[in-house]
Amino acid sequence: MIARRIVLAALATPAFAQSWPTRPLRVVVPFAPGGATDLIARLIADKLAAPLGQTVTVENRAGAFGVLGADAVAKAAPDGYTLLAGSPGPMAVNGLVYRNLPYSPERDLVGVSMVASIPYVMVVPASLGVRNVAEFLALARARPNAINFATSGMASRLTVEMFRALAGGVEMEMVQYRGGAPARTDLLAGRIQLVIEQAPSFLEDFRAGTLVPLAVGGTTRFSLLPNVPTMQEAGIAGYEAAAWLGYGAPAGTPMEVRRRIAAEIDRILLLPDVRERLAAWGAEPVGGPPERMDEWLVAERRRWAEVVRIAGIERE
Repeated sequence: MIARRIVLAALATPAFAQSWPTRPLRVVVPFAPGGATDLIARLIADKLAAPLGQTVTVENRAGAFGVLGADAVAKAAPDGYTLLAGSPGPMAVNGLVYRNLPYSPERDLVGVSMVASIPYVMVVPASLGVRNVAEFLALARARPNAINFATSGMASRLTVEMFRALAGGVEMEMVQYRGGAPARTDLLAGRIQLVIEQAPSFLEDFRAGTLVPLAVGGTTRFSLLPNVPTMQEAGIAGYEAAAWLGYGAPAGTPMEVRRRIAAEIDRILLLPDVRERLAAWGAEPVGGPPERMDEWLVAERRRWAEVVRIAGIERE
């Protein structure tokens, strides 16, 4: 079915691309409003409307670690009018951990543009009373299963699972949320004690002192948190995790349409106000053609497959 859809779309591409778009576009965010994926997806969607000459609406379809929203896009017509605000979970990780996933990231979704990369940060409430990774581990080991950690998507779960595995095992309880914003609310309230999530959602909380960043997931320090060590500097050898936001589309979406959207996103990412906003959120603009994003997705799936292996996670 997928192969037939791709062939038909390819045959129709030249004429279709010349007339596209003739109606509004829809961007599906597979998480709740207010998180980093939602914020950046909306920033780009707002700027896409003028060059495309059509309204670009954003629809939040949260649930099941991003599965509901990604599945809706995977099953949409491959005509360029439905896009996915993709991230590691829906486009790279879910296929590795769900046995009965209703869509296949590899077969049913394709890349359009890798919009931005976003650092992960290990965050605890100030009320927990720890100020570094060593203190957190000491507390968690002294109180087995008393620490609750939040997950707003499968990728954010794996960031914690990788931490647990590389730290030599830490007994904690997982609490699932429909997006980063509600998880942040409970973190501020002290109902959960840990997230390893995308940094943009928490920068104001760090400035206010209500939440504490213990470490960042990349191999280099984060420019907006220069005094916060990397996980590796904090003693978690081998830890490396970074998030990203990329626009995706249903498999079979004409390549020329994908390239058109990617080219417009490249122009948007050069706008001073967009770059300023992304920098304020701690996100780095990326851009590039859909072919490059497809290559990136292949590499990401391989990398997260190794994380699943070292964490010992079995398909659910």
